[in-house]
Amino acid sequence: MRTVIIDGNNLLHKTPGMKKMLSENPEAAQYSVFESVKKKLGRQDKLVLVFDGFSSIKSDKIIFSGKKTADDVIRKFIEDNYERVPIAVVTSDNGIISIAKACGCEILKSEDFVSVKSKIETSHAKDTKDKEKPDGMSRKDFEFFKNQFS
Repeated sequence: MRTVIIDGNNLLHKTPGMKKMLSENPEAAQYSVFESVKKKLGRQDKLVLVFDGFSSIKSDKIIFSGKKTADDVIRKFIEDNYERVPIAVVTSDNGIISIAKACGCEILKSEDFVSVKSKIETSHAKDTKDKEKPDGMSRKDFEFFKNQFS
C-alpha cells in the first residue's frame, strides 16, 4: 500500500474549468477535486489531499494547512513518512518535487495527473516483463541450474 499525497491547490489550478468554481465556491471546487481524485486512485492507495487554509469540509483524507502553507504540511509529511511507507506525490511545485526526489518518492506532475483517465497504476503492479527478477522458477529450470552450479 502506498500513500498518495496531493498538493490540492496546485491540482485545482491545473484542472480545466475549476477556476470559475473556485472563485464562486471554493469548498465546492475543493470537494469536486477530491471526488475526481478518488476515481483515479487504486483501492490499495491511501489518499492525503492537502489544501491551504481552513475549511468546514470534514474528511480524514483531506487536510487543511491552517496557518501553515500546504507546501509545509506536504514537506513534513514526506520527511516523517518516507522511510516507513511508499509515497507518491502529485504536484508541480519545484520545491516539493525536490524534497520528494531526495526522499525517493514517486512523482507525478499535477497536469499529468489531471490528464489520467483511469486509475493510476502502482509501481509494483506492472507487467512481469518489466521486472528484473522472475517471480519463481519451474522445477525443470531449477534442476538445470542445480546441475550447472553444484
